[in-house]
Amino acid sequence: MQTPPDFLVIGHITQDLQPDGSFQLGGTVTYAALLASRLGLSVGVVTSGTPREVADLAAAVPGAAIICAPAPAATIFENHYSGGHRQQFLRARAAPLTAAEVPGAWRSAPIALLGPVAAEVDASIAACLTSPLRAATPQGWLRGWDAEGRVYPVPWHTADLVLPHLGALICSVEDVAMAAGGEPAEEVVATWAATVPFVIVTDGLRGATIRQHGLPPQHIAAFATQELDPTGAGDIFTAAFLIARWRGRDPLAAVRYAHAAASYVVVAPGVSGIPTDEQIAARLGAGSERD
Repeated sequence: MQTPPDFLVIGHITQDLQPDGSFQLGGTVTYAALLASRLGLSVGVVTSGTPREVADLAAAVPGAAIICAPAPAATIFENHYSGGHRQQFLRARAAPLTAAEVPGAWRSAPIALLGPVAAEVDASIAACLTSPLRAATPQGWLRGWDAEGRVYPVPWHTADLVLPHLGALICSVEDVAMAAGGEPAEEVVATWAATVPFVIVTDGLRGATIRQHGLPPQHIAAFATQELDPTGAGDIFTAAFLIARWRGRDPLAAVRYAHAAASYVVVAPGVSGIPTDEQIAARLGAGSERD
């Protein structure tokens, strides 16, 4: 693809190990690419893994342009949920990604999303992008792992190198807690918001809070659903927010659009719940946000 895709997403495709021993395609790259394609955008992916992951993603997102840095293994996560909390294990990790993997023609894509899952996205990538809408989800920069693969929080060491290049940062309350490391979470978010025009903190079914330069924080309720599987909901929220902004929605309307998109994902397993534009419009028209 010599011209830039509408939506560029950078990070590892993952294979998520299921309780029955099977694998499920995952990662921010997978969910974001699927939604963008389903909403009619052309998609470019910069990732690393084995031919299997590339083939699986290509089958799931027909027409996507995929650049893959070869690796002997995919990035494999195993997730355990209990009481609304997740314990992760990193079982394998693909190759790191740098600016050298991003084609020059892609660097000005209308939307560019950095979606690290295992500290694989180098800060040089943020600096090389010229996209009008540049965003990141920081979770992968906040993860360390021990010899057994147990994931634990670490400081975001490259934040000062990444944040100045972003137009939006979308994270969860869990991400903020990891970054805070015992410090007041509000101070961490305020620090990010001093540099990034839009910082959105999601809190599952409790909604999301957006900070815009010069304005007080604003909370937007999520849509009422019966949650079945929260995996990927934050990634769909992020991609939907960026697409809504690209299409001209104001920030608060874009958050509501993102909530509507994510509301379909949490009620279905894996990627099977990723919605169409028509479904999102129907949710928005029906209302039913939580108080």
